[in-house]
Amino acid sequence: MPQQEGSPVEEGRPSLGPKIRIVPDLPAEIVPDLSLPGRAVNELTPLDEELLNALIESADYGGKPRRSPEDPARGLALAPPEEIVDAFRSVWDALDSELGLGVPAEDALEEVRDLVVYDIPDGTRSTLTVPPMMDVDLDAGMYCLALIHTLKSLGARDAVLMTHTVYNRARGPDDTDRFLKVVARAVEPVAQYARRHRVSVRLVGHGPGYELEAALRAKFAEVEGAPFRTHFLVDYAEEMFLTPEGREALEALPIIDVCVRHTKLQVSGGWIPTRMLQSSYVYCQNGTLFSNWEPEEYAALAAVALLSKKLMSGEVLSKSYLDIDDVKRRYQLRELNLFQKTVRLRPDPRKLFVVGSPIGLYQVYY
Repeated sequence: MPQQEGSPVEEGRPSLGPKIRIVPDLPAEIVPDLSLPGRAVNELTPLDEELLNALIESADYGGKPRRSPEDPARGLALAPPEEIVDAFRSVWDALDSELGLGVPAEDALEEVRDLVVYDIPDGTRSTLTVPPMMDVDLDAGMYCLALIHTLKSLGARDAVLMTHTVYNRARGPDDTDRFLKVVARAVEPVAQYARRHRVSVRLVGHGPGYELEAALRAKFAEVEGAPFRTHFLVDYAEEMFLTPEGREALEALPIIDVCVRHTKLQVSGGWIPTRMLQSSYVYCQNGTLFSNWEPEEYAALAAVALLSKKLMSGEVLSKSYLDIDDVKRRYQLRELNLFQKTVRLRPDPRKLFVVGSPIGLYQVYY
């Protein structure tokens, strides 16, 4: 009997890709000689289990009210796919109206199928308002799961997410222990979701001896023919491109359309050689804890990412002008008028996205 969407599937043989020595000769000031902490333990408390079940059930059973109103986990749930699609349509219609894009929401949804987003979260330190029932480490991992769920629900087929870089270790053993704990807490919920919803998980970047290697290898697998593929960069360093094994691993990543960076207006430490040659950039001013984002805000992030791709289409390494009037118009708007446009998609916005274009900046408030 064929597997249906949302039903448990057989796990394939775990495959994390080839073991590679990513950066054999990084200078000591970048990767100091640390006494690395012991393996972080992926241990869920009973309340964590309750929150996790709320997340997984919400995606499995759509809008059915399966939890009591007084349940503390009730508000922490993944939205049903149809609600995510409706939210995307609403956001895109507002963008189309404000900017005169001339692209109906249904056409935009079709284009999402070929959209590849690379999201670089900000960790746990920039967003400090965590609900009392939510563990901050689990909260950080749930952001990534909700983004995967959103993109998958919208029909996308690939996503790339940063977990942490080699350079993060330069902060010292205490901070290294902290971010390894954050990664470890996310393993079980992401693995459960991946099994139940046929999501292939691929990990790129970690070398031999990585502290969480055993836990990752036991839980994650690449699934042949999966409708959605998630590529996690783990202990990543740009220098991995310098080795043949590293280049081979990078070449298996999809071509990235849009890089989204949170709380920091830069991509240093997360650039992916050869995969980002034509990617656009979105700055999101908001931190990446699951409790800091509503389902419609994830949909807005996806809509703004598609907007960024469309605004910069044909501008990177393939630039061409329509005619001399197009050149004059760009010059007038960008150089003389110093063009920038602010778009407010709802009253009392909670999210800010900054998007570049050939004529200037767009600030999108949602």
